[in-house]
Amino acid sequence: MLCGYAGQQESTLLRSYIKAAKLKCWLNRPSCPPIFREVKLLFDKFVSPSINANPSDVSENRPLPPTTKENIPEDLRHLIQVRRAVLHARTLHEGFVYTRDSTHVGNSLILYYPDGLRNVQPTPGTIKYIFETERGVCFAVRYHLPLHSHLDPFRHYPHFPARLFSSALAEHLTIVMPEWVVSHFARWNFSPQHIVAVSLSQVCCVPSI
Repeated sequence: MLCGYAGQQESTLLRSYIKAAKLKCWLNRPSCPPIFREVKLLFDKFVSPSINANPSDVSENRPLPPTTKENIPEDLRHLIQVRRAVLHARTLHEGFVYTRDSTHVGNSLILYYPDGLRNVQPTPGTIKYIFETERGVCFAVRYHLPLHSHLDPFRHYPHFPARLFSSALAEHLTIVMPEWVVSHFARWNFSPQHIVAVSLSQVCCVPSI
């Protein structure tokens, strides 16, 4: 049963998620001091050696290697109506690394403006594919379904950037341009049917979330 207020334990867990994710974002930025970047490289090799997360390896706004040109999956083909496309495991946009969920779940979680409309609340979703066409690099995203049967307990905390959503994802994919993305988000399993999405934006966006 959902309660009307979040307890001290939940607040502590969510704040820990935010602090850790902000530190991770800072370490991935090109402006991060070289000495800290060297420490991060050692940490990445120990924790996730299969993922190259060093932004200095690529130019800004360009996909990170490797890339492949292949027959695209059926669900993505129905979305973009082409038979072949360049698929990426990860990409870099404005200093932030985004990945498909099969590469790194944390970097695939994004808050974005649906259809680029900035007068609506950002939607949380997970990147299933990163693909490149003549329009540039785009994301194919499955978003978390909104809740209609429960009130959001976090509505009582306007300065805490968290919202409650269904743990279920939409069956269909939707196209999201990188410039529509607000930030990554931390996902916490509030219950088997619900997740809490906490914005990791470094800019306050309380009115929008």
